[in-house]
Amino acid sequence: MPNRKEEAKDLHLPVDWASFERKALERLKEIQPLLLPEKANYIVAIEPESGGYVVAKTVAEAAEEFRRRFPDKLYFMVRADGGPVMRLRFK
Repeated sequence: MPNRKEEAKDLHLPVDWASFERKALERLKEIQPLLLPEKANYIVAIEPESGGYVVAKTVAEAAEEFRRRFPDKLYFMVRADGGPVMRLRFK
């Protein structure tokens, strides 16, 4: 069983971001029928390697629940409808 130092070392490995995003979006497509249309504006945090995910009303809630369930893993955050988590508005 790896110790905390070995786990932390793994977090610094190079990440193939294109593959990470592709896997996460594929998983989102699989779970969307369970979420839409009722939870279209909810936040989904996906762990692409395992396919695990959490759904919450806010970014903070999603991040907190994700960290609890998947410590030391990277997440991909997106709205259940596939839209961006953060919407920028210019006046």
